[in-house]
Amino acid sequence: MTARRRQTGQRMAEKYERRQLYVVEGNTAKQLSPQEIPIYEEQEKKARRARKIEERALQISPTFVLLLAFASALMLAVCVNYLQARASIYTRMMNVEEMEQELAGLKEVNEATASRIEAASDINRIYKIATEEMGMVYPEDSQIIYYDRTESEYVQQYEKIPED
Repeated sequence: MTARRRQTGQRMAEKYERRQLYVVEGNTAKQLSPQEIPIYEEQEKKARRARKIEERALQISPTFVLLLAFASALMLAVCVNYLQARASIYTRMMNVEEMEQELAGLKEVNEATASRIEAASDINRIYKIATEEMGMVYPEDSQIIYYDRTESEYVQQYEKIPED
């Protein structure tokens, strides 16, 4: 473990020596150091390999572009379809609200008409209007003809009523 620490310390010292370009006296750097920074061939090769890898990573293949364009078009189609569905739902909701308002108005008119019909169908009122305003009278017993109900509860007249 101590050997490892020594190697690490040596490497750090070498890095420090390579980085030091100025001669330092006091608190200012007065002149350049005549030392040059050694560049190793292995480091250059690693740097070239890294640059090539970066260049390859930055290049975009045509298949990737087509795939990306297809995915974008698909996403656009899905978004447009979603917006159309939302607009359709909103329109239908507005139509339902309008129809509900129309139904409420029709119910009010229906109730008013029903109460008017109920008031107009008062038997005593009908008798009073018929006898006083229109001059109608009740028929005599000889003028009334009775029919027996046979099959149904209502009578349909297909021929003239006999006068006997």
